[in-house]
Amino acid sequence: MEAGLSVLELLVVLLLFSALTATALTLVVQANKSLQNRLSSSTLTSTGLPALNQMTREIRMAGFPTDKSFTGSAVASYPGIVATPFVTASSYDLVFEADTNGDGVVERIEYVIPEGSTTITRRSTLKNANGTLATSSTASTAFLENVQNQLQGQPLFAWDLDPLSAKPFPQNIRTVYINAILKARGNVSGGPINMTFTATCQRMNP
Repeated sequence: MEAGLSVLELLVVLLLFSALTATALTLVVQANKSLQNRLSSSTLTSTGLPALNQMTREIRMAGFPTDKSFTGSAVASYPGIVATPFVTASSYDLVFEADTNGDGVVERIEYVIPEGSTTITRRSTLKNANGTLATSSTASTAFLENVQNQLQGQPLFAWDLDPLSAKPFPQNIRTVYINAILKARGNVSGGPINMTFTATCQRMNP
């Protein structure tokens, strides 16, 4: 009888130990998932926010300086000193001109997600005083990675038009809206971490 009770007691202890171990393991796994999610979100934020801030700052300056900043004769002689607000605009491609750093030289800037890509590339090309583009600074560089907009069929760029402008599209764009969907790389939580970064970029020089 005593041996039987000892075996029964041993089984009970083993069952309790197994249950406690399973519970502890579940808590550890959940804590690890939570940590990974926080790390993934932190990584997305640390890369997404600076990129979004730069895009917002540069797009707001689209069209600066305008022809109103110079005399008519200066513009006629040096058309490259004037920035074209927006050259092209689509859901995944935005090209505009601006003097973004105030050095008196206009740049043509392009943000684009190439077809089938998850990377926003940026290209900056100096504009010559005669209105032509320089050929020495036209290489595209990776600007922001893990962008899911094109894969999910969601536009990166949208816009409002200026109802009072007589200029043709896209020069009559007044406000650009950015909607960047980022996905964390290396997430082990069982599901991808996605974050959406949005910004409203109203032109400073409409």
